[in-house]
Amino acid sequence: MNINKKPLNAAIALALISMANSTLAAQEQSTKKEGLEVIQVTAQKRVQNLQELPTAVTVFNAQALADKGITDVEDLSVYTPNMQISETPGGSTGATIAIRGSVTINPAVTWEPTTGVYIDGVFVSKNVGGLFDVAAIERVEVLRGPQGTLYGKNTIGGALNIVTRKPSGEFTGEVRVGAGNYGMTDVYVTADSAQINDKLSFNFTANKKQRDGFYDNLSTSSDIDKFKELDSTSLRFGALYEHSDNLEFYYTYDSSNKKNTPPLGQVYIAGAMPEDTKDRQESAALDGAIFDRSKSSGHALTVTWQQSNNLTIKSITALREIDYDDGNDYDGADFLGFHTYRHVEHEQVSQELQFIGDIDNLTYVAGLFYFKEESDVNNPYVLGFGTVNNYYGVESTSVAAYGNVEYRLSDKLMLAGGLRWTTEEKSFYIEHPDDFSFAYFFPLPYTTAGDTWNNTSAMASLNYELADNIHSYVKVSQGWKAGGFNGEAATQALAVKPYAPEEVIAYEWGLKSRWLDQRIQANIAVFYNDITNMQMSEYLGAYSDIQNAGSAKVAGLEFELVAALTDDLTLNFNYGLLDPKYDKFITYDVYTGVANDVTDSAEFPYSPKNKWSLGLNYISETALGEFSAGADYSFVDDHFAFHNQPSAQYTRIEKYNLLNARVSLKRIAGSDFSASIWGKNMTDEEYRINGVPLGDSSGVFIGGLNYYGDPVTYGAEITYSF
Repeated sequence: MNINKKPLNAAIALALISMANSTLAAQEQSTKKEGLEVIQVTAQKRVQNLQELPTAVTVFNAQALADKGITDVEDLSVYTPNMQISETPGGSTGATIAIRGSVTINPAVTWEPTTGVYIDGVFVSKNVGGLFDVAAIERVEVLRGPQGTLYGKNTIGGALNIVTRKPSGEFTGEVRVGAGNYGMTDVYVTADSAQINDKLSFNFTANKKQRDGFYDNLSTSSDIDKFKELDSTSLRFGALYEHSDNLEFYYTYDSSNKKNTPPLGQVYIAGAMPEDTKDRQESAALDGAIFDRSKSSGHALTVTWQQSNNLTIKSITALREIDYDDGNDYDGADFLGFHTYRHVEHEQVSQELQFIGDIDNLTYVAGLFYFKEESDVNNPYVLGFGTVNNYYGVESTSVAAYGNVEYRLSDKLMLAGGLRWTTEEKSFYIEHPDDFSFAYFFPLPYTTAGDTWNNTSAMASLNYELADNIHSYVKVSQGWKAGGFNGEAATQALAVKPYAPEEVIAYEWGLKSRWLDQRIQANIAVFYNDITNMQMSEYLGAYSDIQNAGSAKVAGLEFELVAALTDDLTLNFNYGLLDPKYDKFITYDVYTGVANDVTDSAEFPYSPKNKWSLGLNYISETALGEFSAGADYSFVDDHFAFHNQPSAQYTRIEKYNLLNARVSLKRIAGSDFSASIWGKNMTDEEYRINGVPLGDSSGVFIGGLNYYGDPVTYGAEITYSF
């Protein structure tokens, strides 16, 4: 029986609102608020008031994450202006992160991301396996704009700073059990130990999530029944040893293990543009081994020594590993045509030493940073007549020294400046041992290459307090994205030729304000980015590479509003505007070297002109417990997943809207139990989130693959706190 889901889900949304209204009518008391919460962040590696920080930052604390039902990194983009996070094509664990138009499309380990991801100060260097689950999150900070001085390379778009919860030293915890449609189950357990000998405490968190896939596989030659199945296990352990009032040791271990099936790539043949076929498929018939698995883990030891009232020394030592596998059917049919597989092993070690202090009117953060990573890849292509193996890998060593100072010129005026010097050395290898003697599949003997790059990035800002709780700032900053080599190079000449680092100079003006006894917070940022040596990914059938394609200007605006409309009702609104333009964009045919000027025709990937979200959240004490109800409505404008013409038209992502809602009742009737119901994409919007152009090695495009966002999902959960 066919059921029209959109009216059904709209009815569910109305039911949630009605439940909120009925509870409001029955409430007996409310909790009086004294304005909005003061938010403290560590975006500049020391504790600061968000509203006094001269940079654009969106913050999600633990309560906000729970209220909005944010369960993974991808959910953050709905509520952050000028930020897009989506799964990489063909996989559900690779991350495509775009901030202010800066993005790396292909997750190959030889290519660098544009947004730095940090967990408790530890740099996560690759997009492969980037959509991992992190348990026990205390706060997430999204820094927009280049963060080159404090965070280093690969932060030309911004940085994602994830802060987890330290052991509390008290025996507490919670158990959460959830269930939903598509066979979804979610079990979450966290516990803190009591302090041992007034010095040692622990916490432990585990999360197990499973869900059936959204799409049926009709193939009789495959053992895959569903596309986009989810099977995820995440663990986190923390141990805090407080040796004295001035010295502490904090060790953490985290692990994320995902065993999924990839999303379904819907095939569009040349001449049938995606906009002509808007419906999300419910099924397909694909053969082959289709899988998407990742294991990521990390160890970190942070030693904090408060040497004096004016100086804190911090050491962060870390090891992280990724083991990633995927398999995809790119021919879109139930026969052995074109399949790809990939196995990635990645390991990184890092050491950072920070000095944080103040002298009279001057505060400073200085540091030394060492980073080394090694990645190895086997990326075979399976064609109807055989297998083409592709082996490549890269080893990279990066060393940096940085400093950032703030000097108070007066009670109202703050001057800040920073410098970071970086040197990076890379060595690369590649081999295609098989010979099919056509196009991309010529053999390539074992080949090595290497290069070294140096960079100095600077930042300067002025922050002026116009009035109480009103700050205005101007900022100029630089960002740097490391150069490298193409792991999918077609020829030996292309393999040994590195692409150059990408650089950006960003100009930003911002205003941060609070009004009406701090019941309204309104922040605005206007920016202009000047980008040179852009690293742009081109996809030609089985082959893709990065070229330094040219330069661009990106102008934009961001607005964020939080308003306590009443003591119980809070409104959240954010808006992002992007206006990117290429100044010069020349690509080169990978076989002939012929130049092609696409300055006026190329698209800017992952850059919707308009993006906004509006949310309402109600919290009140009732006779039954703390009641909360929230809903968020978001809009994303038209944009493209790839730049190159004419194939970009096959990766067009049309504008879409999403409605999410959640209702909770905490400490039911004074007990230790809480309950919630939630829904995402409540109107069952059929919307694309990604795409890949398909074509042969000569650049003749034959169509594309498009990937859709999740259909309506909903569920309920019960939590026991102790």
